[in-house]
Formats: sequence, C-alpha cells, structure tokens
Amino acid sequence: MNQMWNVLFGAMRARVASVWTKLRLMLSPTFWSTRGVTVLRRFFARLLDVRPRDKRDYYSVLNWLVSKRLAFALVVALGVVSLWYVLSVSPLTLRIGSAGDATPTYRYSSFALKFHKGDARILDADSREAYVGAVSEGRANGQGKLFDENGAQMYAGAFKDSMYEGQGEAYYPSGAVRYKGAFSRNLFHGTGSYYRPEGTLEYDGEYVNGVRQGAGSLYDVGGNRIFSGHMRKNRIVYEEFVGKTAIEAAEMYMGRSVTYADDDVYCADMREIGAMYAAQSGADSVDEEWQIERVYVFSDTILLGGKDLRSIDEIAAALGEPTYFGETWATLSDAAAANLSGRDEAEPIDIELRRDFEDAYTVLSYDENCQMYIYVFENDGFVYTFYCENSTSEGFFMYSAE
Repeated sequence: MNQMWNVLFGAMRARVASVWTKLRLMLSPTFWSTRGVTVLRRFFARLLDVRPRDKRDYYSVLNWLVSKRLAFALVVALGVVSLWYVLSVSPLTLRIGSAGDATPTYRYSSFALKFHKGDARILDADSREAYVGAVSEGRANGQGKLFDENGAQMYAGAFKDSMYEGQGEAYYPSGAVRYKGAFSRNLFHGTGSYYRPEGTLEYDGEYVNGVRQGAGSLYDVGGNRIFSGHMRKNRIVYEEFVGKTAIEAAEMYMGRSVTYADDDVYCADMREIGAMYAAQSGADSVDEEWQIERVYVFSDTILLGGKDLRSIDEIAAALGEPTYFGETWATLSDAAAANLSGRDEAEPIDIELRRDFEDAYTVLSYDENCQMYIYVFENDGFVYTFYCENSTSEGFFMYSAE
C-alpha cells in the first residue's frame, strides 16, 4: 500500500515540477527577450529574402517584373523610417509646465505642429521655451509671446505668419518696455511709443518700416515734451520752422532755450534738438510778430533724397552745382549759430552781450569783419547754406535752410 502511494506521489511531484519549471521559464525576462529576438530574426530573414522563386513572386509593371518581396520590404522600410522620424526627430507632443497646464508643447520642427490650431508652447532647438500663444498651420498666428535664448520676453502681441503684425510691445533684455504700438512684418509701422532703457518716454508718433516718419513728439529724460512736429527717417524736419512766427515755434519746441536779439534779429537756441532759428523783426508787419526766416542745424550731415550726405561733393552730386561758393561776411545769426554749433577747429566769434533775463541776451555788438566759407544750393523751394571751416574742407560743420 505504501509503495502505491509513493508511486502516485512521485508521479504528481514530477508533473508539478514540470509545470513549475515551465511557469518559471515563462516569467523570466530572458525567455521573452530571446523569443522576441528569434521571432524578429525569422521575420526579417523572410522579409529580406527577396529572391523570387517563380513567376507568381513578381509584379508585372509595363515591361518590367518587380519582386513582390522586394516591394514589400521597401514599403516596410519606408514605414519604419517615417515612424522613427515622427516619433524621434519630430516628437508629436510633449507636456511640460506645472500640473494642470494643458497647453500642448511642440518643438519648433515638430511635424504635428503643422496641424495644430489654437494655443501652444513651442520649444527651440535646445528645448528652451521660445513662444507661447496662438498657432495655426505651423506658425504663430494671433496673440502670443516670444522669448529669447535666456528666457527674457522679447515681444508680446499680435503675430501673423510668425512675424509681428498689429498691436504689440517689444522689450529690452531687462524686461522694460522698448516700444509699444503698431507693427508690420517685424518692424515698427504705424503709431507707437518708444521708451529708453530706464523706462522714460523718448518718442511718440508715427513710424514707417521701422523709422520715425510723420508727425511725432520727442521727450527729454524727465519725460517732458521738447518737440512736436514732423520726422523724416528718424530726423526732425527742421525746415518746418521756416515761415513760422516765434509764437508758433514755441508750440513746436518746448525745450530749454537761450535767445539772442538786437533791434532787427531774434535768434533762439533750440539746444535740445541741435538747432537754432533766426527771426526778423515784425515791426513793419501788420501783426508785428517776429517771422522765422532761417533755421540753422548743428550737424555735419544732411538728409537729402533719402540719403545722409556728408561732403560738399555728395551734395553737389545730389543737387547740382552750387549757386554760390566762397567767403562771405558773417551776419549776427551766422555768428551766433557758429558759436553754438560746438565746432572745435575755430575760435569763437566775438559777440558782446547784455544779460536781460536768465536765458535771454541783448546783442550789443559782434565782429562784423568775420568771414565764413560757404556753399549755397537750392532745392525744393529752400536755399541751403553749408558752412565750412575753410576753402579746402570736404565737409561742413553746420547748415541752414531758408
């Protein structure tokens, strides 16, 4: 009886041991990795065995016979490469940010980004946040924010085709607002306000393709308006002062000023915009107001024909031959402007003054024997006089328009 039980127990133990061995084998990672490799090896062996064995292994294409196995292998290879590109080179969607942030995040080269419409976060090549905002057709379209490589905000506002278009704000690297207003194709275009790095308003007015062009106002570092008028390619249109009365000029220029006057001439130094105007007495006019006849600009360049010109030869090439060149006796306004221009190569012209108020002087006399070398040109209804240090000078230290 015991012998029968021993045989029965031995048979059952052998059966359980066999099952346990198989179970342990199936639970082993090595088993499954080996089996997977074996299956893949057999699959690719069959896949790469593209040698046809009979006519049924060919596709007939016109006068060509194409191996069915070779065509299948090429299709599979193309699919594998495409899948690798989508998942590895151009990942579909990442998730970053705080918990609850459902904004989809893409790399800038992501294939899936081309099909996304709505808000998104875009990363640059180094996985830094570059843009957050509205996206369509793989580009920034709508309201969004752009960041530089250090994470500082560069721009916030409207985009079109990944360019600034519409109302927005541009920033300094410090985070301070640099410009607030209208944009077109990444450039200031329309009406806007430009700020200094410390935050004070510098200019408020019209822009065209990134330059100040049209009506606008300039402000000093304290935020006080010093000029209201027109700009042309970032330059003040000084010719606007000509023909105005002194009262009208005071509405255009509100900055610090020093005046010099005698019985017939009134000169106002507009030092904060680098110019001076000369007005004639209005004693003989109906309204008896001082009329501005000439404006002097303390600059060695002039904007003519859309170009900055520095030499007399360049001006002659643009305007033609001068109507006069040579020495001339300096007028009171010439002498005052020459002294205010800040030129270094000549002695100041002697002018005897009497101080009437803090910033107002009466001219008692000046050196009427002083001579200046000038070139005179006419253009667009104005007479331009360029003042040179001497007859051999290629450039000029100031000019006037009348």
